Amino acid sequence: MDTPSPKHRRNRSLRATRPRSSTKGPLDMPDEYAPLSRISSKGGIILMTDRTVESPKQSGDPPKTRTSHSASQSTSSTRGSVPSTPTLSVDKSFSFLLRRDIYHPLSQLEVPPAFRSEFRALPPNASLHSALLILDDLLSEGHFLLAAHFSAAILTSPIISSNDHSSIFSLFYTRLACLELCGNTLLAAQEVKALEDLSSAFYYLDSDTGSRSQHVVPWPLRVLAVRLQSIGFGDARRGITGLYELGLEARTQILRPEIGHEEKNMWKERLGDLGIRAVNTLIEMGDLEAARRSLASMKVPQANGLEIARMVLLHLRIGDIEAARVLLESSPNVSGGILGPLLSMAEGRFTDAVTEWRNLREHQVITEDETLVAQI
Repeated sequence: MDTPSPKHRRNRSLRATRPRSSTKGPLDMPDEYAPLSRISSKGGIILMTDRTVESPKQSGDPPKTRTSHSASQSTSSTRGSVPSTPTLSVDKSFSFLLRRDIYHPLSQLEVPPAFRSEFRALPPNASLHSALLILDDLLSEGHFLLAAHFSAAILTSPIISSNDHSSIFSLFYTRLACLELCGNTLLAAQEVKALEDLSSAFYYLDSDTGSRSQHVVPWPLRVLAVRLQSIGFGDARRGITGLYELGLEARTQILRPEIGHEEKNMWKERLGDLGIRAVNTLIEMGDLEAARRSLASMKVPQANGLEIARMVLLHLRIGDIEAARVLLESSPNVSGGILGPLLSMAEGRFTDAVTEWRNLREHQVITEDETLVAQI
């Protein structure tokens, strides 16, 4: 009788595993010496950069290029900071942004009667220049609801040409930003839909080489539109995708061989801002763990107190009070401001917070946050 053959057994593979390759996350610093083909691959799109560089506001913007941070700044940094693309002529019609049905009527019912002001109407026979001066006055006085109304009045009037892309985009940005500042974000999210797909070929200017090298829409409006369109279409992930696409463009610009020092710093500043916005979007989506990991991977820009303050506030929003405290204590540039009392409140030390608020109001010279401190 034959001996039964042993059953076949599967031998475990002895293939050696290689160490995991170093990969860059969406908020890491781009390798400025890598070829552009690596940056434009389907790998991770990287938003964060080393933000220890000098701010464009301090170092001076490159010629004909400026950025905007808030519609609540002076008029020169509100409308004037939304630049058009100056190097190429734009032979396109933007009449779709001049339709009356885009813009919602505004109401002052939620404004206390003592603080209401009459909506300004466009003066008869007014020129575009005189209308913009009126808008500048409204912005400088902080009448953002009135400014939003007046911006739409100019856009829907015959004094603006459909191919005046510079004025149209500046006014449209002012309208959306002022609506957000007034708490009318949902209205802004509906009106921004008029831009449709900002990544379409229509919004790109063809250079002499035939490549789509420049975007006709100013950068601040593109960044604002990403957030508002994600709200308007009810798709939070659309906001993350849009920020990553802008980050890819910024990284590509940084790696251009012919780029100047000031322009490179400007794009790095924009890249860092996109990283902060990406974390904030993750928080709004409720993905706090992803937001925590992304924020922890960021480099602390010791030379940029504003972005450190934004990072501290993001830590507080996530609920990581310890990380916020460590970051605040290790950053002398932002210590002594309103973040200290806010941190005390987050930790439940309300008695200490009251004392800190009073000391901040009585013993320190404050300008931008003076109204906020007085109200608290």
